[in-house]
Amino acid sequence: MTARAKRSLSKLLHPHGPLSAISMILAAVILFSLSLPVSAEVGQQDITLPQLTDVVCQSYIVYDRTTGESLISQNPDEKIYPASMTKIMTAALALDNLATDQILTVSQTAIDATTPNSTLMGLVVGEEISVSEILYGLLLPSGNDAANVLAEAIVTATGYTDPANPLRSKLDLFGDIMNQKVSELGLLHTHFVNANGLHDDNHYTTASDLAMIFDYALSHDDFRTVISSPTHVFKATNKHAFDAWYVSKNTNCLLTDPWILGADSTIAQVVGGKTGTTIPAGTGMTLLSVDKNGDELISVVCGIPYETANRLTSYMAAILNAGAKACYDKDPVVRTAGNVMDNKPYNAAADLGPSGMTGNIPTQVPTTTPADISVTPGGSVTVSPTGSPDASGVQNDPDKSGSSPLDTVKAHPVISIIIGIILFLIVFLVVVYFSANRKRRRGRSGIRRI
Repeated sequence: MTARAKRSLSKLLHPHGPLSAISMILAAVILFSLSLPVSAEVGQQDITLPQLTDVVCQSYIVYDRTTGESLISQNPDEKIYPASMTKIMTAALALDNLATDQILTVSQTAIDATTPNSTLMGLVVGEEISVSEILYGLLLPSGNDAANVLAEAIVTATGYTDPANPLRSKLDLFGDIMNQKVSELGLLHTHFVNANGLHDDNHYTTASDLAMIFDYALSHDDFRTVISSPTHVFKATNKHAFDAWYVSKNTNCLLTDPWILGADSTIAQVVGGKTGTTIPAGTGMTLLSVDKNGDELISVVCGIPYETANRLTSYMAAILNAGAKACYDKDPVVRTAGNVMDNKPYNAAADLGPSGMTGNIPTQVPTTTPADISVTPGGSVTVSPTGSPDASGVQNDPDKSGSSPLDTVKAHPVISIIIGIILFLIVFLVVVYFSANRKRRRGRSGIRRI
């Protein structure tokens, strides 16, 4: 290396040289960028729901409970196997005949009548547990053991017997009680054999009849409370010595993630429902929701092939959206708000959720703010406002208040990186400019440092 090259390198590496200043600036920019949060690539991605024409099932119906009319349907009176949607009737009969605080004792016959591969609440013989707890075990994890315990208790409570065949079990007799209720409801295409929905060729219904059974069950406020619960934590019993011996999750994914319906949906509130799956029946769901115009909608989908059971949520969403649109088009007035677009995916990035989703939301300003919604058995909707609107009548979004440009930068790491590069280039050019000017001044003065 020549002496001149050595002198140049020495100037660059000098503590006060240009490379040192550039290095310090670059380090500062890198540290600033690293201090900003980076959105994970594994977060919730955008989804596209199937079209109604893409739904593959035996039958479906969307019924407007408020007006008493069918909105959309496909083969609504075709015979289907209801699987665990049978438990809607079991729950309704339990609420007809039993007190929710009544303590029941689990029998050996109730447990023996379950099958090893069926869904269970986890009851054991001799367990003493309230009807309320069993209802949660019936409708959330879809416990067949819970269905059997309730069936036996209902037969005892009603005193029902079959004089022609006194040897029939209580579980068999419960089928008669179910069919009596079917007749009372005026249903012509339904026949039940058991309390839980395990397959039997003589255990059948239709999408239309299921909607009416669900409608009857909704006359019980306690039924609504249970189906609208995402989870339930069970209390200790004489056979389970500690609380939270079972934490059950609702099998209805639209209840926990109603945002799946999308920003264009006219559904305001997903209330709850019941799913059902067996190999012969395929899978299905019965669901209660509230449209933005305040109408209650009962949606039923049946007979999705078992091998495509994982499409239940997206198929129901497609059916519900189509029915809800038909409902809203008949009465396009926004009267209520709810949880659909106020809900955020559990693993969503910071910019995805109620404040990050956009869509063709009806432009008519609602006269109420996001609220608690209660619906009477007759189908009327009562809205209790829980927040105060601004002057335009639109609820203030706390997630948007007090936002600053820095919040936007933090929410978008790519922006922060671009800003960092621009700042670096600006500083670099400034340093080069002043360094070049200093060299020119030294050359003019004739001063040379060695």
